[in-house]
Amino acid sequence: MGETNIEGLFAVFKSWFVQTVAAVGFLYVVLKVCRRVRQKSGRRPPGPPSLPLIGHLHHLVFGFSHTLAKIAEKYGAIICLDLGTVPVVLVSSQDMAREILKIQDHIFASRPKTLLGDLGKGLVFSPLNDHFRLVRKVCTTQLLSQQRIDSLKEMRRESLLKTMWIAFEEGHKIRCINLIDIMREMPMSITTRMVIRKGAGAHNQDCIKIMIEVTSSEVFFLEDFFPWLKLLDLSGHIKRLKMLGEKYSDIMESIIDNRLKEKTNSKSYNEEEFLDVLLTTSDFTRNQVKYLILDIILGGTNTNSDTTVWAITELLRHQSELDDVIGKERLVEEADLQQLEYPQAVVKETLRLHPTVVFGAHCPMEATKVAGYDIPANTRMIVDLYAISRDPKVWENCLEFDPSRFLNSPIDVKGQHYEVLPFSSGRRKCPGMNLGLLSVTYNLAQLVHACSITLPEGLTHLDVDVEEEFGLTLARWNPLNLLITRRPSDVYHKAGLNVIGQ
Repeated sequence: MGETNIEGLFAVFKSWFVQTVAAVGFLYVVLKVCRRVRQKSGRRPPGPPSLPLIGHLHHLVFGFSHTLAKIAEKYGAIICLDLGTVPVVLVSSQDMAREILKIQDHIFASRPKTLLGDLGKGLVFSPLNDHFRLVRKVCTTQLLSQQRIDSLKEMRRESLLKTMWIAFEEGHKIRCINLIDIMREMPMSITTRMVIRKGAGAHNQDCIKIMIEVTSSEVFFLEDFFPWLKLLDLSGHIKRLKMLGEKYSDIMESIIDNRLKEKTNSKSYNEEEFLDVLLTTSDFTRNQVKYLILDIILGGTNTNSDTTVWAITELLRHQSELDDVIGKERLVEEADLQQLEYPQAVVKETLRLHPTVVFGAHCPMEATKVAGYDIPANTRMIVDLYAISRDPKVWENCLEFDPSRFLNSPIDVKGQHYEVLPFSSGRRKCPGMNLGLLSVTYNLAQLVHACSITLPEGLTHLDVDVEEEFGLTLARWNPLNLLITRRPSDVYHKAGLNVIGQ
């Protein structure tokens, strides 16, 4: 009887094993055939040997930014990696970036379709089409114009002073605060007020939770490289992203409904507010309005807070640099920033060393050539912004934090100099770049002028790590616990902080 059971189990195992081997073998043959077809269709950029089924995915398991740098060092500034069943071309030099983002920008200005991109249907993930052009125009003229940025100066000042007040109170109570937590809510509040202005207060905390979940998501999902996995959703990513999208949609539905009700009351309705402009524009559907606002809030939240946190991180590791930024007389105002060259240099160097967006994803709308290699239409093209800004061939002591390299230097970070591209360049350059630079520089200058920022007792600058978390943005992996104390109270009375804090 026992032998019969064993034989039966063996037969089942044998059948399963044969089927599995056959399936794997079949997939392997299909992949090899597809690869040969691709190779015959043109000259493909070089890359390391790949493995069956997974291609080069094994290179991205641990420390993929450094792994990609090693591959590029061996094979050149343009390489091709098979990530699962999807070929991805990656460029990592300023010359290649100029080719993609300037010379052939009209070809590479579209976006590849990704799992995370399905969540956002507004501006960031949109392909290059008439809708994208309309959205960008509306954002540029209605939300991010210099006139509107100037009109919201007092709101930004008030939000920062409130954040500092919270930091003082928290520091007084528990002696030590995590700067990341303190800084995260401020840009979220500012961006939300810029876009919606009123009616969002009750939903702010819910929005913040959703934004944190989205921005902490992986940049890449297995489903992006094995499209057939979307049918199974074994990882649960599709379900999770759908849930986040539904939560956000419900919040925005409530805000939009309330705003449309106000439309009947001329005293409370203001068509100059950005949300109202979108709602009165017949070119936008309700869903497009919701997801455009999502893109704007995402773009203005973690990027600003992450850059500020990275700047403070580096200044703590280089105490002499921190001393150079600090002033004693009064709180900094936005009007002072043009005269404060050193804080501007600190922000530029922070963006060089820790760009909040690591990769720029592009997709050619037609077949083309780059550096003599054939790039088929719809190929996933990645501009490695992280590697470019740390290129040892361009930057002396490229891994060292040195703001002085931007003092009296013509090199800027606004997309015209391809050795440092924190906001990218070309048609896909971040439309909120000017506001982002203004906000981060103001936040940093105000914090280091108004506060005494020190490490907890027993820690030195050698204990401040720079471990990175590669998500939708480049954030610190570990908390940044600090002691923050206020300067003499008369400085804050002059600035009105005592009124805000009451």
